[in-house]
Amino acid sequence: MMFLINFFQAGGFWMWPILGMFILGSIVIAERVYYIMFKYDADGAKLFQQVQKCIIDNNIDDALKLCNSNKNAPIYLVFKAALMNADRPFDEIQDQVEVANLEVIPKLQMRVSFLYTIANVATLIGLLGTIIGLVATFEAVGSVEASQKQVLLSLGISTAMNTTAFGLIVAIPCMLTYGYLFNKINMIVDEVDHFSARLLVLLRTGSGYFENFSSKNVVSTQQQPKINEKSENKIEDKKNAA
Repeated sequence: MMFLINFFQAGGFWMWPILGMFILGSIVIAERVYYIMFKYDADGAKLFQQVQKCIIDNNIDDALKLCNSNKNAPIYLVFKAALMNADRPFDEIQDQVEVANLEVIPKLQMRVSFLYTIANVATLIGLLGTIIGLVATFEAVGSVEASQKQVLLSLGISTAMNTTAFGLIVAIPCMLTYGYLFNKINMIVDEVDHFSARLLVLLRTGSGYFENFSSKNVVSTQQQPKINEKSENKIEDKKNAA
């Protein structure tokens, strides 16, 4: 603890602005990680399977209940916007999904860019503090005896470098968290786009698609034995004629 206190005090005035960047960055990281990792993240595949079952059963109300079970995750909100307008023309459903996307995506991206700015500012303040410290050190060295110059110069340079070190200590976690959250947000957006497109196809075709698909399979399987039976009769007729 004493080492940290001495390290901070040796850096001088410019350690305080960097400390401010550290506090601000910590608040943004804690808030964004909590929301993106826990509030906004959801299993899109599982939700789509449940909603698909409800739509096939022509039960939109149960599908809406599923979407209302999570009022924070973007994919739940987009699905809800589509299902609430399921009885309208398909173009209107598409418009509602686009509007919902425009509402939820900015919430994901909110304040994440602050981390990139905080990291750059902390690094620049650290460099500024180092340069100003070096300038002050060289000015002080010029007014002392030759025997003391080397000691004073070494001490001054060491003190001036503290601001750069502290700036990098603040910047590196901010940059790493920014990169991680940026990729996580892209994954959530891609998942929302993917499953919302599948939901639109499902709403457009409806349960009739699955009924027609199953009836076609039944017809094809029923016709196959008849074709085989006719072909066998023709073969037997040819043998009798011979």
